Amino acid sequence: MNYTTKEINRYWFLISIVMYVMYINVMHKWGHQGDMMFWMNWSVYIKTNGITNIYSCTDPGCDYFPAYLYVLWIHTKIQGAMENVQGNLYTIKWFTLIFDFLGAYLAVWFVKDPIKKVACFIFLLLNISYIYNTVQWAQVDAIFTFFGFAAIIAALERRVVISIISLLIALNFKLQAIVFIPVLGLLLLPQILTRDGFKKLVFAVVSCVFIQLLILFPFILKGKVDKVWNVLTHLVGEYPHPSVCAFNIWFWFYPNTSIAGMYDINDSTKIGFLTLKLIGNLMFLSTMFMAVFPLMKYEYQKFIQKKQIVFHTEKLFIITALIPLCFFYFNTEMHDRYTHAALISLAAYAFCSQNKNKYLPLILGSVAYFLNLEKPLRILALTNYDTLIFDPKFVAVLWAIVIGFLFYKLYSKNEMVNEELVLKI
Repeated sequence: MNYTTKEINRYWFLISIVMYVMYINVMHKWGHQGDMMFWMNWSVYIKTNGITNIYSCTDPGCDYFPAYLYVLWIHTKIQGAMENVQGNLYTIKWFTLIFDFLGAYLAVWFVKDPIKKVACFIFLLLNISYIYNTVQWAQVDAIFTFFGFAAIIAALERRVVISIISLLIALNFKLQAIVFIPVLGLLLLPQILTRDGFKKLVFAVVSCVFIQLLILFPFILKGKVDKVWNVLTHLVGEYPHPSVCAFNIWFWFYPNTSIAGMYDINDSTKIGFLTLKLIGNLMFLSTMFMAVFPLMKYEYQKFIQKKQIVFHTEKLFIITALIPLCFFYFNTEMHDRYTHAALISLAAYAFCSQNKNKYLPLILGSVAYFLNLEKPLRILALTNYDTLIFDPKFVAVLWAIVIGFLFYKLYSKNEMVNEELVLKI
């Protein structure tokens, strides 16, 4: 039976509604104990003292930017009575879950066939690793990931203003959105170095200033904007340890150290004359440069040397996956959730590529991400948490395989590519 695109989109919308309702009905009614208590205490404080006083909360202190605090504020307004705010706290996941669905929509943006597009959309949303962070853990990485990836898609579509605004919004939710900046900068640079592009840049900057002032307005009005600035300046170095439950390379630097044992090591510890933090920074910067180098080379050859060459979009998705993966894998102070931003790029690569191994990074990355989150949360109450599969060193190997495979694909000259998808910047 042949369906029109309009009919397929109608069914797609209905499928999305059904899946969304399914998830909000089956999702865990709690989440990560520590994070849920943060949301609980901050929500109570906001309801009692107002959102502009949230940074005076000390049990625990608030270290989130205002963008997500507005979500907590709206949630308290919807719930009304204090007992509902506390009893229905898990329903804040409903808001974040919307961005998991929107992110899946962006992941299939360049899939041409309408039926395949819907099938890939469903496939990603049925991936427990993709929705685990929201549905089980109750964290909010899906929000900044959506806006960050939306900035990438907008840049590919030559929508400079939307791209820059999307990045700003992503950063206002979480600073981890900086992982999108290297690729976004390279994509936007050729577009803004024109007369029309410069006008768009000016408009984007003015729009961003307005939006930022709008976000901060209640805090500015109450003379509390310095509290927001303190959050920004204190984020780096807040957890000065090799790993904060991130199963990365540091579990091979310290192979006999447990997850809790990592908290007994300060990343100012020296190996030779270099601190662990500096070693991590150098490893990340080196691998990030290796990841973006093909795109830099392409832009140099095309715009400086004026060569007639192309760069395939699927390789761009490899780069946008590699940067957050390397950020997570090599830096110190990394949390277990910091690879979330890579999953959407791994999915986009799998859905767009014509390579026979295209799903391998997504599958291995999903397994590693699930193991890294489930080990500390233990929401599924499994019986094998002390076995090899949940061992941090084993998970670190999985991440290393994913990163190595992506670098191989990025630099491979023999890989089959989708000739229809090339950069048009």
